[in-house]
Parts: sequence; C-alpha cells; structure tokens
Amino acid sequence: MKNLLARGGIEFLAVLFGISGSLWVDDYRVGLINKEKSISTLNSLKDELIDDKEYFLNRHSMITDNNKILNLIIDNWGYNNSDSLINLKFERRNLMLRLRGYYAFHPPRTIYNSLSSDGSLALIPDYDLKRKINLVFNGRTKHLIEGAENNRHLYRRFNDYLIENHPKLLNPNLKGFNEEMDALLADQVIFAYLIEQQGLRSFLLRTIDNHLNEVNDLMNNIDLYLSE
Repeated sequence: MKNLLARGGIEFLAVLFGISGSLWVDDYRVGLINKEKSISTLNSLKDELIDDKEYFLNRHSMITDNNKILNLIIDNWGYNNSDSLINLKFERRNLMLRLRGYYAFHPPRTIYNSLSSDGSLALIPDYDLKRKINLVFNGRTKHLIEGAENNRHLYRRFNDYLIENHPKLLNPNLKGFNEEMDALLADQVIFAYLIEQQGLRSFLLRTIDNHLNEVNDLMNNIDLYLSE
C-alpha cells in the first residue's frame, strides 16, 4: 500500500512538473514572440518619427520665415509705409499671405494609428517607453491642433475685416494697392490683429520646439531599448 502511495505521489509530481515545465516553455515562447513584435513595432515607429521630425522642422521654418515681416511691421508700427515694404522684395500677394498666415497641422500618423489599432503598441513591455510614445503622438500634437484651430478663427476674422475695410489688398493686381496698404498700416484694428497673430505664432513655435525635443528623446530611448 505504501509503495502504491509512493508511486502515485511520484507520478503526481512528475505530471505536475511536466505541466509547470510546459507552461514555462509556452510563456517563454510567447515572451520571445512578443519581444520580436515589439522590436518590429519600435523600428516602424522610428521611421514615422523621422518623417514627423522633418514635417515639424518644415512647419517651424515656414512660420519663422513668415514672422520676419510680421515682426518688422509690429516693431516699426507708425513708421511703416507701402514703399518700405515693397523694397523688402516681397511680392504683393505673398506679403498678405504672410500677414494672414493660416497654419494647419497634419503630421504623419499612418504607422502609429495602424500599430495602435492592431494592439502592437500594447505589447511593448517598457511602461516608460509607452508613456513617451503616447506623449509624442497624442499629447503635444493635440496642443498644436488646438492652436491651429485658434489660428483658423483668427484668419477668418482678419480676412473678413480686410474684405470690409481694405478689399484692394486681397487683389494685388488692382490699382490703388499701395494706397490701401498705407491705410492698413495706420489701422489700429489691424495692429491688434497682428499682435494677436504674433502671440499665436509664438505659441505654435514654442510647442513645436517642445515637440521636437520629445521626438528626439523618444528616438534615443527607442535606440537604447533596441540595443539591450
């Protein structure tokens, strides 16, 4: 009887250890598969981060370039005239576009959205890395989109005011453009619009700078994770 109990106990332990070993092997195999998927996911994200960085560098450069004429007019308000602006070699149409300046943001998000929807991002085991990914692709970008929406409303108000009060400036081929520009440069309502535009553009530039810093930090963290 004792031998039967001992044999039964040994067989039970053998089965138990066999099940435990099998589960460990399965967990190990799943872990390897998830790690391979995470590596593939992060490499794909790096590709989109490179595109994202280039996109926002271009937007930053465009806003900064447009700010040159905006800041010049604000800094010299009361001393500007149409002749001085024309001497800056701005074409008439480009001049007004630079002052009105509508900036929409549509950064590359195809890869991120695909990886997010199929659950690939959830498999990344590093919590801090996932937090930074979410910050780059969702956090700061939402502030930029909100800023762009405010910019769109300002653009419309500015445009409506120009149509009502300085219509010749919207068609640079009409006679009287220079005279209308001189009137605009003495219009205090326009000055208020330009100040608001300047503040909004400063916000966009600061937000882009912060976003680019976060992109660089995330790319460095991804490289560090992949090198381990």
